[in-house]
Amino acid sequence: MVVTPPASDTRSTPPVAVSPPRWRSLLRGALLVVVLGAAGYAVAGNRDRLLVSLRDLSWWSVVAAFGFGLSAMLVSLLVWRSLMTDFGARVSVRDSARIFYLSQLGKYLPGSLWSMLSQAELGRDLRIPRRTSITVGAMAIVVAMAVGLPLAVVSLPLAAPGLSGRYWWVALIAPLFLIWLHPRVLTRALNLVFGVLRRPPLEHAPSWRGLLTAAGWQVLVWVCFGLQSWILVVALGGAPLRALPAVIGGYALAHCLGLLAIGMPAGAGVRDLALTAALATVIPSASALAVALVARTLITAVDLLLALSQLRRRRA
Repeated sequence: MVVTPPASDTRSTPPVAVSPPRWRSLLRGALLVVVLGAAGYAVAGNRDRLLVSLRDLSWWSVVAAFGFGLSAMLVSLLVWRSLMTDFGARVSVRDSARIFYLSQLGKYLPGSLWSMLSQAELGRDLRIPRRTSITVGAMAIVVAMAVGLPLAVVSLPLAAPGLSGRYWWVALIAPLFLIWLHPRVLTRALNLVFGVLRRPPLEHAPSWRGLLTAAGWQVLVWVCFGLQSWILVVALGGAPLRALPAVIGGYALAHCLGLLAIGMPAGAGVRDLALTAALATVIPSASALAVALVARTLITAVDLLLALSQLRRRRA
């Protein structure tokens, strides 16, 4: 018999796994096939342009870029897990990896909610309340924006001072996301939303320690993603020192804009254009576009690898 721990102990007691009904398992399997197909299509749809771009890159630069992309996604798990712990659900690294990496495939479907809904569905196996999973999924986006936008504001002008005038609006909206990292503001806002939805308030209010821990991990995520593009830029002749702030700030900004592009699978198009514009300040536009395309393909490959690793682990 499975005993559910009292609400007051959920922060210190790991959730107990339960097996989903057969119909739900079949539905999950069908959805998994769809998202795997969508992710595969994202790669196959740009196959010709990708092959052309890869011809100008050395094999070592592509392998190194893949490694940095993998590192970024491994650290992203720590962002999500730290938020989940701060909101009262203590989940092991093993279970966190299964929920997080499988749900990441949802971003390749049109719409911005599929990843969060996938997290909520997979979290049910561990008795994690849906509202906790969805709240953490939304907060992961807020943390990414709250860290990424100021990082772009600071770093992009270091690569090209003229970019300050082009992206002045980023400096205006960045504080709007930073506000949500204040625990008191965040708690009141979430409880207001839950009140409108006629749901009980938060059982565990977020803390400074939890939110700052997530923000710290997110800084490392942006650095790893930036280094992924930096390796490719340097391989195409970009100046290493000048390119570094451009790629870190450029990728952070591009990813944040992709998150705001509701309805676009994984921010497709928006993210590529924004990253290309930032990289074009340190390398030719054609090379910048090639880097953006290769970087996006490598991240898709990382997402597929990590998701498939969780499926294989589950079967074993």
